[in-house]
Amino acid sequence: MSARQAAPGVADAQQQEIAELAARTERLTPLYEAAGRVFAWGFRIGAAILAIGILVAVVKGEPLAHQADRITNVPARVLAGDSAGIIDLAILWFMGVPVVTVIVAAVDFWRLGDRRYALLTLVVLIILGVSIALALNR
Repeated sequence: MSARQAAPGVADAQQQEIAELAARTERLTPLYEAAGRVFAWGFRIGAAILAIGILVAVVKGEPLAHQADRITNVPARVLAGDSAGIIDLAILWFMGVPVVTVIVAAVDFWRLGDRRYALLTLVVLIILGVSIALALNR
């Protein structure tokens, strides 16, 4: 068999591989879009919370804190209208956005039947959880 005769078989295999990749990419598009929306809106909301906290600090003449407060104190400080509490809430929000994004990805992978990536995504979620727990229990 000459190289010219083998080429059509190789070309067919490559075309099949490209078609499978395109189908997989198309199937994953909703997952990518959902993760992108979570990140985009999470960032926007977090930035708004942070801006409100800074605005409150400027209006009230409060100095910005050099250290975040304990998580248990944040709700009361936010309800009291304390700028540091609002800024701490923004920090907590920014920590939560990646967690929510990973949960969305895991659920979408599971729905698509991609158990391997769903489980790997849950491993990432565990790592994020441990990192956040260590950061909050300083």
